[in-house]
Amino acid sequence: MNSPPRCHDVVVVGGGMVGAAVAADFAGRGWRVGVVETTGPKPVEAGSPYHLRVSALNLGSEGYLDELGAWHAIRGTRACPYRRLQVWDGDHAGRLTFHAEDLGPGTNHLGHIVENDLIQEALWSVLGRSATVHRYCPNETSRLEPAPFGATVRLDDGRRIHGNLVIAADGAQSRLRQSLGIPVTVRDYRQHAVVAEVATRLGQQDITWQRFLPEGPQAFLPLVGARASLVWYTTPDRARQLVELPNEQLGENIEAAFPPELGGIEAVVQRASFPIRAQHAHSYLAPGVVLIGDAAHTIHPLAGQGVNLGLRDARALARHVAAAVEAGYPPDDPRVLSAYARERRQDNQLAQSTMTGIHELFGSRCTRLARLRPWGLRLADHGGPAKRLALRYASYGSWLG
Repeated sequence: MNSPPRCHDVVVVGGGMVGAAVAADFAGRGWRVGVVETTGPKPVEAGSPYHLRVSALNLGSEGYLDELGAWHAIRGTRACPYRRLQVWDGDHAGRLTFHAEDLGPGTNHLGHIVENDLIQEALWSVLGRSATVHRYCPNETSRLEPAPFGATVRLDDGRRIHGNLVIAADGAQSRLRQSLGIPVTVRDYRQHAVVAEVATRLGQQDITWQRFLPEGPQAFLPLVGARASLVWYTTPDRARQLVELPNEQLGENIEAAFPPELGGIEAVVQRASFPIRAQHAHSYLAPGVVLIGDAAHTIHPLAGQGVNLGLRDARALARHVAAAVEAGYPPDDPRVLSAYARERRQDNQLAQSTMTGIHELFGSRCTRLARLRPWGLRLADHGGPAKRLALRYASYGSWLG
């Protein structure tokens, strides 16, 4: 006979950046939180090689991580601030440049480029300091069991844990979402991203830029020191060819294909490649369960907004649920979770549609569009209030800042 499950106010399945953030949010409110994760973060030692997976944390995400108690640790590591963001179309003259000062006096940066492992490690440190958090790691969910309220999770090691609310934060291939039978709409962009960490001939940079070509964008993300993370979106066949090249030849290919703004490469340190797809769950809800982050949605990574959207999910969910409980509602009340889902689906859909639109606009080989794009970028660069509103939304996820 099964022993009674261990009970928590909230069980978070997935302890990545977004899952750890929502767990830290609820723990900071004094809730009993269970976190299920297959592998915890590996400590990032000073002087160790950079990890290829990095995120562009915007100002809104920085503020949220600061509220959770994680930002100081992240900022004290090799987080690289960027103060300018530039976009241009191929080799044309049309460019759109955003400056931190466009957000108002006193704003000295637009965000930071940070390794995902550093973000997760800082959040796990916050969880480790909380007396109300229990981490089930290494572990996975084997199945979800119905309950009169909330839901019960059976772990691979046989243990059962109950949450008055279960949060699926277990990534794009979410086992929990699949076990619930929630379908997703998938868009395959028929592109691969080749990501490379490089040592650059130029010193410390404070700009991130993207150049759009018919084959796909090229992106430059500054790292601390004379380092950068380069992202080269290309066809799957071309990506396979590139990642199989020796470092020296890959560096030569990058220098030949990337614009002069790169400034030259001293060495390619490491590289990887992955396919580009977007997907959106048809529903964020099931009885006793709610989806956040990549379990609910993924977008084209060209603007680096994926983690920022996930952190906005975490913040919104904790806000909705905590307010409802204070008003006397259970945390899994469908009306409460539906309010969260309506708020976040609108924002996530806007981001996904925008990224798809940009991909199609700049990927089009239509001659008329090709002539109009540089003109449109120059016009947007002098857009005044409209340009500031777009930057504010990208920086905070809100038109109001």
